[in-house]
Amino acid sequence: MSEKQADPDMKGWLYKWTNYLKGYQKRWFVLTNGLLSYYRSQAEMLHTCRGTISLHGAVIHTEDSCNFVISNGGTQTFHLKASSEVERQKWVTALELAKAKAIRQMESGEY
Repeated sequence: MSEKQADPDMKGWLYKWTNYLKGYQKRWFVLTNGLLSYYRSQAEMLHTCRGTISLHGAVIHTEDSCNFVISNGGTQTFHLKASSEVERQKWVTALELAKAKAIRQMESGEY
């Protein structure tokens, strides 16, 4: 291992809206370096990322006790559901912190 990967800011299971046929599907989410990525399972992390959204410039919107939305200006929107209000709040807080950090890094040219 030449390059050490940064520890994720947060990781865990969330339900992601897929489509009207399948509804919400349980997915493994990993938040690291201002990016939120998801996988079908923890084991899948080794080979197949299902999607990633950059938090720089993203809007994080809480819908109700468990649901929240992350959108980056039209190209990508993740509709997510946590298992509880406490869990949702943990994610929203972590996402907002990661977003602020990503903006700071971009402005200071730390990338």
